[in-house]
Amino acid sequence: MISRNRFIIYILIGTVIAALWWTTKPILKPLPTLGGIPFFEMIDTNGSSFGSENLRGKIWVADFIFTTCAGPCPIMSTEMSGIHKAFIDDKNIQTVTYTVNPDYDTPEVLAQYAKRYNADTEQWHFLNAPYEDIQSIITNGFKMGDMEEIVFHSTRFALVDRNMNIRGYYTGTDSVDVEKLKRDIVQLSKL
Repeated sequence: MISRNRFIIYILIGTVIAALWWTTKPILKPLPTLGGIPFFEMIDTNGSSFGSENLRGKIWVADFIFTTCAGPCPIMSTEMSGIHKAFIDDKNIQTVTYTVNPDYDTPEVLAQYAKRYNADTEQWHFLNAPYEDIQSIITNGFKMGDMEEIVFHSTRFALVDRNMNIRGYYTGTDSVDVEKLKRDIVQLSKL
């Protein structure tokens, strides 16, 4: 049988340990809300309609590329592939790639591009739409890229929450920034 004094010592030690844990655990700052994504509807690699209503209620990461790009796009797609693979077991986390060259990047071309990055197109969506719709989502929705020449697209990834709010921008060619993005996805998924 434990003596009364020993019991009190155990309680005090437990209280001190709990207090130390509580005061030293990292406090995560809430992610900012940087704007909202308006309604959109585009065409996916299957030639089916896909848009904002398919993504509502999910956490997703978006980027803008074109398949013939020899500059940053392959790096961005490699980084996006890493995000896709990291969250492949969670259907509530999606990745979305928009083409900025819709005349060339048909759904069939995008499907071949998706295969190059081992994309599960049920979770990583490659989207095509008329040029004006792509330009609108870049400038009015994501607020990134060149308004006149969308081929001069941003190399940033955008993190979007379940309510279609942008919660962060990350450099899609910087693996350190992409790791921060992955941590922010986890943080959002716990809300």
